Amino acid sequence: MAELTFQELNLMQILDVLRPGGVARLALSGDGQPYVIPMAFQLEMQGMRPILHLASPAQGRKMDILRGNDRVCLEIELPGCAWIDTVLVEGRATVGALQGGVEIRVQPHKLTGRRFFRTT
Repeated sequence: MAELTFQELNLMQILDVLRPGGVARLALSGDGQPYVIPMAFQLEMQGMRPILHLASPAQGRKMDILRGNDRVCLEIELPGCAWIDTVLVEGRATVGALQGGVEIRVQPHKLTGRRFFRTT
């Protein structure tokens, strides 16, 4: 079995993972139950402060959960040749109107990242 080693990512490396956008796993918690859903996201920078934007239908389980608990976590991955970078974004979500649905906006209060290497 392969052994995994890792190193912590600095802020610039974390932003390199977030910059291309792509798919994030949005983790929510409602009624004591976790709920994770993959969603497309885009990054906006306000100075050195990242904000993640996700689009969603206005109805559904995630929207029901967000109405009761706005604390969220996003997990984003970016594979490299011999590693995979992962970033966790913890924060609060705000919901705003968007044509055909809603925009979920996440302002992080905590960003962490790791680069995992596969060794044999």
